[in-house]
Amino acid sequence: MFLKPRISIAQASSKSMLNMNQPNTFLIKLLFMLLVFTACEETSEVASEEAETTTSMNEAEEKERVLRHVVIFKFNDDSSEEDVNRLIESFNALPEAIPVIKDFEWGINDSPEDFHQDFTHCYLLTFASEEDRDSIYTPHPAHQVFVASLQPHLEKVFVVDYWTNP
Repeated sequence: MFLKPRISIAQASSKSMLNMNQPNTFLIKLLFMLLVFTACEETSEVASEEAETTTSMNEAEEKERVLRHVVIFKFNDDSSEEDVNRLIESFNALPEAIPVIKDFEWGINDSPEDFHQDFTHCYLLTFASEEDRDSIYTPHPAHQVFVASLQPHLEKVFVVDYWTNP
């Protein structure tokens, strides 16, 4: 007396394959979800780092903005070389006398273009603020003495001030 099986061997092996595939499908779905979650987490971290970097860059840019004070001279033709050199030395001494001058450099025109309008000496001073320039540098006694000493030797002066845009 044999019992008649309800399903054939082919059906049984087909069903068992289905059952074995279900865990594989589950694992595949689980792995996929983990990958998506990990990718989202990394994207979130990258976005967060980018936001922090952007904020840091904006803060750095604000900190790096400085006020430039450009002064260009044309000395009188009858001023001697000694007079001009004395004035150069006086201007070069201002940063030591006036601490709000953050940076100072100067040079003599060397442009091959003929747009200099006879200006010869260029000075670039750097300040942290307009207040430093206007309330400390400009009225400072050392600056006032220098300006007074320039008058007999100066034919023209050109001044431009600007905030840097790093």
